[in-house]
Amino acid sequence: MDNPQKEVKDSLAEEVIRTGVDDLLDLLKKVDKISVIDAAKKLGINIDLMQSWVDFLVEEEIVGIEYKFTKPIIYLNKPSKAKDVSIKEEPAEGLEEYKKEFTKRAAERNIPKERVSFFWRNHVKEVLDRKKDFFFREAKKRNIPNIDLIWGTYQDKLLTSESQLRTALPITP
Repeated sequence: MDNPQKEVKDSLAEEVIRTGVDDLLDLLKKVDKISVIDAAKKLGINIDLMQSWVDFLVEEEIVGIEYKFTKPIIYLNKPSKAKDVSIKEEPAEGLEEYKKEFTKRAAERNIPKERVSFFWRNHVKEVLDRKKDFFFREAKKRNIPNIDLIWGTYQDKLLTSESQLRTALPITP
């Protein structure tokens, strides 16, 4: 043994850590479609854990889900050949830019200027409502305290007026 640390490092580099999600994906590669309950039984896990994996994989578009009456059926999404896999470097769009685009589209649709802020506020509320369940689920997984307070503060900051928004959130024009 010339270098025991190198041998340990080399042996660890060859090992692969597998998770239950890896097992689920392998199962989906073998079958065309399977119910969530059957997949949980085959992998020997409870249905709640399986559902949380499926929720995440569906959100990431790795797995698809369809319903036969009330029975959820999952399948592995096939990679689309039409998708462009190149990564485009684009600056992240800030909230102000998004609002400007929203205002521009409203003007194109002949919406009166005095109504645009009403529609903007409703749009933001709708987006927040769609994201609320995910936010709470992820915060609970991470044992974050005061989730309601954090969500309320976040929501208030997004719904404040534009002048207050500039001071509440660090957005550069």
